[in-house]
Amino acid sequence: MYRLSRDIVETLAYYDVLEFPLSAFEVWKHLITLTQDARPSSYFEVLTTLKGECSRGAIEEHAGFYFLPGRKFLVRERIRKEKISVSKLRRVKRLARLIRHVPYVRFVGATGSLSLKHGDVESDWDLFVVLRAGKIWTGRIILTGFLFLLGKWRHGKWVRNRACLNYYVADTNLEIGTQDLFSAHEYRFMIPLFHYALFQRFELRNRWIARFKPNFSLSEIPTLWSISDPRERHSPRSFLERWCDRWDVEAALATWQKDKIARNPKTRWEGSYIEANDRALIFLPRPRGPRVYEAFKHRLGSL
Repeated sequence: MYRLSRDIVETLAYYDVLEFPLSAFEVWKHLITLTQDARPSSYFEVLTTLKGECSRGAIEEHAGFYFLPGRKFLVRERIRKEKISVSKLRRVKRLARLIRHVPYVRFVGATGSLSLKHGDVESDWDLFVVLRAGKIWTGRIILTGFLFLLGKWRHGKWVRNRACLNYYVADTNLEIGTQDLFSAHEYRFMIPLFHYALFQRFELRNRWIARFKPNFSLSEIPTLWSISDPRERHSPRSFLERWCDRWDVEAALATWQKDKIARNPKTRWEGSYIEANDRALIFLPRPRGPRVYEAFKHRLGSL
């Protein structure tokens, strides 16, 4: 039970860095372990241990949320931001109804503060995009142009309530390359917006998440924010793809975009994570994971 107590405190410390207190169910579902041979825990075990840690003062509880001592104000902030995020998710869901008809787009999931329901008024919408293999460069251009025409593409100073497209993968490359604690958190919270079957394939390919979250299990039912998929054969997307396939511009678009990415000064920032090939397009000039982990280690040291 000592190991479970330690894992619970470490879990609350990690999400304290994200300023995100957790309910008992969330502690159980998103329990973090830093050991190699951790076993899954039952909800009853976690709940019992939470109460024990509260009684000895290692953690605190308010309104059904658990957090580190002295961090009660985070509960009020979480509730405030959750109300804002629900409004944003309604908008994203409406946008997803349009995106699902864009050629070569196979799946879109909400990530970041949006999936955590922890966004603020000025925050954008982080989207994880899966494109058809062999058309990742073409699919990126079409999707970006489509969102630009709708006024929903994040660029420059245009951030609020706009789609941030910084992570694309091909549908034959669903396993995340950066398999660390932050990625385990990010993709465990991801909200699938459409093509739920592909999301289930994504989870199967990323079962490594269980190394960091021992209570990881495959999702079984769509979320409230997931929309149904149109019949593939008769969908507008299929018609548009047949039309687009007449012009083989993938190689030319790949050359043009690779050159543009290489000339971008952000590509050479220290610590940046940029990947641009036929399997993945990832643009993270200032990835958040390392900074969160450093803050997490500092938080553990203070405990």
